[in-house]
Formats: sequence, C-alpha cells, structure tokens
Amino acid sequence: MAYVITETCIGVKGEACIEVCPEFAIFSEPADLMSFIDPARCTDCGACMAACVVEAIYPPTDLPQASVEFTQINEQWFRRREGVRQRVREIATSLGIHI
Repeated sequence: MAYVITETCIGVKGEACIEVCPEFAIFSEPADLMSFIDPARCTDCGACMAACVVEAIYPPTDLPQASVEFTQINEQWFRRREGVRQRVREIATSLGIHI
C-alpha cells in the first residue's frame, strides 16, 4: 500500500516530500499542478508524510473519504499523464483553486 498525495497539494508542489523520499518515488513535472507517488516504488516509510508542509500525504488506510479518488490519480499519472493532468485541473476548478 503506497502513500497517496491528495488535493491539498494542488497548486503547492512542495519539494520537501520529494527530497526526503529514500526510494525516489515522488514525481512532478512542470506541466503538473501537484506531485504524485509511484505505488510501485513507495515502501510506506512515511518520510514524505512527515515532510509535507500542507498535510497532503496520507497512508491509504487514513485517507479522507473526500480524497479517495487520489489513490487512482496517483497510480494513473505513471500511465497516462495528460488524462490525469486534465482531471486535476477539473478538481482544482471545482475547489476554487486558481492556477
């Protein structure tokens, strides 16, 4: 079970979580509005969660109900980035986040 980055990260893209990940499992590209955790690389160490300044990272067992979709969003980013980027933009708009 990999950790999940949720909507709280949209528009923030902090580097702290990326820097502390011992497995190099967190990614973000310039076109992204947030960062994503690769479930194939994440070893559930929790370092990213402790480093996140906006409290956007959760273990799947503690994921808020409103953020459940982000498990799939994190997984899919590694297969189809453009579709995920569009969905994250839609979520940002629905939350009133102006990027």
